[in-house]
Amino acid sequence: MTLKGAVRAPQTIDGATLALVPTPGRRKAQLNTLEGVRRELARIYREAESGKRDTADASRLTFMLGQIGKLLELTEIERRLTAVEERPHG
Repeated sequence: MTLKGAVRAPQTIDGATLALVPTPGRRKAQLNTLEGVRRELARIYREAESGKRDTADASRLTFMLGQIGKLLELTEIERRLTAVEERPHG
């Protein structure tokens, strides 16, 4: 019995024993760094290349990840520019 609204861990059925076994979960992508965005882009590329992911879906995701990467770059530039502007001249 589960509580209403409770989230259950994903499970699969073992083909030999027909027993439920936990499915290993994938870590969430760390999209707050350029390295994390790079890793996610590489993962999506490998999935599309191997046929695990539709190429149209992969294209949309890579576009969005590219936009996230640009925002991370601009945020860092803005932070550095603000720090330079706040320094006393002299």
